[in-house]
Amino acid sequence: MILAIDCGNTNTVFALYTVNNQINQLTSWRINNDSKRTADLYYPWLLKMFEISKFDITSIKGISIASVVPETLVNIKSLIKKYFNVNTLIVNENILDLGIKVNIDNPKEAGADRLVNSYAAEKLKISPAIIIDFGTATTFDIVGKDGSYNGGIIAPGVNLSLESLYLATANLPKISLRPLIDKNSTLIGKNTISAMESGIFWGYVSMIEGLIEKIKSVNKFSDYKVVATGGLSNLFKKSLKSIDVIVDDLTLIGLVKLYLNNKN
Repeated sequence: MILAIDCGNTNTVFALYTVNNQINQLTSWRINNDSKRTADLYYPWLLKMFEISKFDITSIKGISIASVVPETLVNIKSLIKKYFNVNTLIVNENILDLGIKVNIDNPKEAGADRLVNSYAAEKLKISPAIIIDFGTATTFDIVGKDGSYNGGIIAPGVNLSLESLYLATANLPKISLRPLIDKNSTLIGKNTISAMESGIFWGYVSMIEGLIEKIKSVNKFSDYKVVATGGLSNLFKKSLKSIDVIVDDLTLIGLVKLYLNNKN
C-alpha cells in the first residue's frame, strides 16, 4: 500500500492506495492542521484510524506528500522519520522536477498541490483542462495538453467566505453550506438564514460559471475540459453546467502516480 498525504491550508488528508493493476483508494482520513500537533500526536491518531478501518499500518510500502503549509510538513516529516522506514517522496523537496513545464513568472510560487493536479491531469489523459479545486481557496488552474502548468485564478474558498461573513457581522448567524437544487424556490431568501445560504451558494455558482466563461472566451482555452476536484466539488455538481468531470481525489491520485514514477 502507498500512503498519500495532502497537506492543505485547513486540513491534511491521509489516503491509502493499492497499486496492483490500477490505482485504487482503500480509504482516507482527514484531520485539521495544527502546528502544535507533533509526530508523537499524529502517530497514535493514525494508528487508531488504521485499526478502525481494519488495515495494517506495517503494510505501507511508500509515502508520497504534497504540502502548502511548511509547519505541517515539518511535523509530518518528523512522523515519517520516527515511525516509518519506507521510501518517501516529497513534492518540491526531494522531487524538484515533476516533468512538467511551469509557465508562470516565478515557478517557485506554484503550490505543490496545483502542480500535482497538473501532473495528474496529464497522466489521467484529461488535459488540456481547467481544474477547479474547491479547498480553503477556490482555484482555477490552466493545464496544457502536455500537463504544463500555465497559471490560474485564486478566489476565496466557500467556507472561508462563510466564516468571514459570520465574524464580520453583528447579527448574522453561523451557517453551514448545503446544496440548493431548485433555483426558483431558493434564490430569494425569505429569512436571514435562507438569504445567506442563497448568497453563498448561488454567488459561488455564478462566480464559477462566470470565470469559466471568461477563461473559455480566450480562443486557446475554448476547448479545454473543466475538471472539478476538492472536498466541496460534489456540493455544486448539479448546479454547475460548465463542469465536464469530477475527480474527487485528483491530488492524491497524482501523488501516487508521482511516487510510482519516481520510487527509485
